[in-house]
Amino acid sequence: MLGRTASSLFWMSRYHERAQNVSRLLEVAYRGAIISHSGQEDGTHWSFALACSGCEADFAQKYEELNNRNVSAHMIFSRDNPSSVRNCLELARNNARSVRTGITAELWEAINTTWIEFADVNPQTITQEKLPDFLAWVNQRAHLFRGALLNTVLRNDGYFFSQMGNFVERADNTARILNTYYWTLLPDNDIIDDG
Repeated sequence: MLGRTASSLFWMSRYHERAQNVSRLLEVAYRGAIISHSGQEDGTHWSFALACSGCEADFAQKYEELNNRNVSAHMIFSRDNPSSVRNCLELARNNARSVRTGITAELWEAINTTWIEFADVNPQTITQEKLPDFLAWVNQRAHLFRGALLNTVLRNDGYFFSQMGNFVERADNTARILNTYYWTLLPDNDIIDDG
């Protein structure tokens, strides 16, 4: 297998996994914000989503206010955010297109259809009320991709490079979440040493 082919398969899966991870972070932030104890949005949940995805600095440069609308726009539709759902789906599709003859028709259809449908979405139509349904759609499309990958691809080097991309991204996302929020998991008497 050529290194270029292995790289494209790796990144195809990794970007698809990242798109799903970002949508899950936003879903958690959305649910946390609507059930916050104070009854008012203080931005804690949205800040957590930005920190876990590693795009706090980019967000702060572009937006003045930390709220649902701005965080969702940055993490879903922003062309400037390398980890936005939009960029991840586009890059996954580009990587799949470069190895089009090495993947199954079902896998290509899952990736290509997702990108085409996403590109048709007007960001202005994703209101706070519609955000959960849209995030569920992103997750459903990620499941379709995983199903096509797991059920239609031969178990050869290409499959294993695709799986590696998926699991490396999953491990990276898990590490980011733990690094961002690990202090809440500790018992009250443990001392946190950042040195």
